[in-house]
Amino acid sequence: MTAISLATLGLAQRAVQCLPGLFLDLAARSIPREVDRLETSGFARPGKGPGIYVSDNLCSESLHSAHPACTVRTLNGRIFRLLPEGGEIAVEQAGALGDPATNDQPAIQGAIDYAEAIGARAVAFGAPRYRLDCPVRISPASDTRAEDGHPLVVRKSVALIGKAPERSVLDFRAVDGADPEDDWQLVPAAPGDPSLAVWRGGGIFLQGDASDPGAGVRTIGHFEIDRLVLQGNRQHTGAYGWPADPLSGDGWDISDKALWVQDCYIGEIVCRDTDMIGWKGEIVYLGGALDMAEKVTLERCRFATTNGSAFNPGCDVEVIASDCTFGDCFQAQEDVGKSRAVYRNCIWHDCDHMALGSGATDVIQYNFLWPTRDQQQAPPLTRLDHCEFRNIGWLRFFSWVAGTIRAVDSPIGLPGWSGQALREVDLKIEAVLDQKQSIHALTIDGVASLTEQVSGAPDGTHQLPPANIAIYLKQRRTREAQLAERQWLGVHWNGYIDRTCALHVEGDFATGRVPNGGDNPISMPLVTFANGTASSSYWARGWYKPPTFGGSGEIVVTSPLMSIALESAIIADMSLSRTPAGGAAYGYADGQRVRITKDGSAGSFRFGKGASPSYAVLATRMLVDAYDWIEFVYNRDLQRWEESGFFSAA
Repeated sequence: MTAISLATLGLAQRAVQCLPGLFLDLAARSIPREVDRLETSGFARPGKGPGIYVSDNLCSESLHSAHPACTVRTLNGRIFRLLPEGGEIAVEQAGALGDPATNDQPAIQGAIDYAEAIGARAVAFGAPRYRLDCPVRISPASDTRAEDGHPLVVRKSVALIGKAPERSVLDFRAVDGADPEDDWQLVPAAPGDPSLAVWRGGGIFLQGDASDPGAGVRTIGHFEIDRLVLQGNRQHTGAYGWPADPLSGDGWDISDKALWVQDCYIGEIVCRDTDMIGWKGEIVYLGGALDMAEKVTLERCRFATTNGSAFNPGCDVEVIASDCTFGDCFQAQEDVGKSRAVYRNCIWHDCDHMALGSGATDVIQYNFLWPTRDQQQAPPLTRLDHCEFRNIGWLRFFSWVAGTIRAVDSPIGLPGWSGQALREVDLKIEAVLDQKQSIHALTIDGVASLTEQVSGAPDGTHQLPPANIAIYLKQRRTREAQLAERQWLGVHWNGYIDRTCALHVEGDFATGRVPNGGDNPISMPLVTFANGTASSSYWARGWYKPPTFGGSGEIVVTSPLMSIALESAIIADMSLSRTPAGGAAYGYADGQRVRITKDGSAGSFRFGKGASPSYAVLATRMLVDAYDWIEFVYNRDLQRWEESGFFSAA
């Protein structure tokens, strides 16, 4: 063989070494020194994870040792690394197969780790479905910083993006691919604690900064999930005790969060076109310091099916959510103070109870629910724009909530005893009764007394009555509810409520259940009732009816529409309550109207001109026949009810 032939053969061999092949074959090749770029036809199979690999100044022994699925040492000792395409690493390039028979968890975690190491923008999922088996957990369940036992761990800014036509499903399973509903790990509950705790591991765990480096410079400055389905394969069984039972595995499993951020500091989380379905604990959970996260943005997401909460942003993080749904769980949302949260066209559904609104947004002064704010900033606000609540067992709102909502079969409560100093609520509500029976569209619970101690506060720090509340409520029944004779109970309030509160109500009402505060209310906010339609045959008007009078007495104003009756055919001289039982600070509001209608034909009610300082009439008025009425408007300066209308058929 001639020298020319040998040279030609050598060039040919060098060329063969550089031809596209599989990533797994690169280690057996000797790549010439002048070649610093290679193409592969796939990771382990042709067409599955092809990529471009480069040898540059990032290629080091430490990089290769830490990321062997995305780097290679060739036969002649050179190191090449995977080059992102458009800033993305495909999980197939780290060995994922997208095959239900294969556990892709190691490959996906490898792709995330490598993307973080080289500063790639995103990790892409091209297949329709990936199986992820839960790794083994050794650490105690209470160790919120331990990474073992979490299927996926994120430590730096990165985006996870589904590229399949119908989105990509991450199919989370138990160890060795077992059914996570029926299979779980048992680990120590806490260091030094011999008891065992259930461990399912959840889905994605964000390992943010243990101490706060400051907003804008956090290691996970931006984490994004786009077009993915996090499928947990767990069932909503209705067992809400926590932690989960080690014997049955059932209950609220606090070790099973789809997106888990706890006791650390991060920047922004963005989820778009993403579902998280079928878990045992909080589906999306942020827990820790008030300022642990900067912002959560949700667009077209669905969080559903769990024994825990669907959405629990448990810190003062800005939330912007649009076209999202949360439900089929114990609590559709579990909330704490928010300086700013905006929900547009969102739906919460099918849960035992839930709450929205603000508590501590500046510092935790006494407890998480005691409302605090930075006086130098705009007031906190949770804004609800055209949002809907369906089949919520008890829907609660706390401080600084405003907007327009629709509530279907969902009784609404403003609990002053829980809100502790509930304030600044401005809601326009359409309440729809469909499948439920005899529920209150709205209840405002004031504080039971003016000496209720605030939890965690110095002795003598008392809960404050709800204040500055404005509710505009229209309640109606569907045709199905009408045919089934399902009834609303009226809007109701109790306890101490500041007179700055106002309720404006219209629509269907049932027997004696127009808005009212009971027979002797401690408080009465400004209450109006318009366009009412009696939905029962209790009596023709159906207004609020106090106990029947046996003679002369005081009518305690408790509702804007009242009916009164006498036991016998006498003339009863009447007066009106000048303040509620709690005193002038708690009602009545200036301009409050009340219409009092006679029920039945027995006897007559007399309101004499000049007969009582509690009212003023243009002339002595007698309610003689059934449905005679007199109307008053309240003059707060004089603590007096003044006649504004009268009718009698007599």
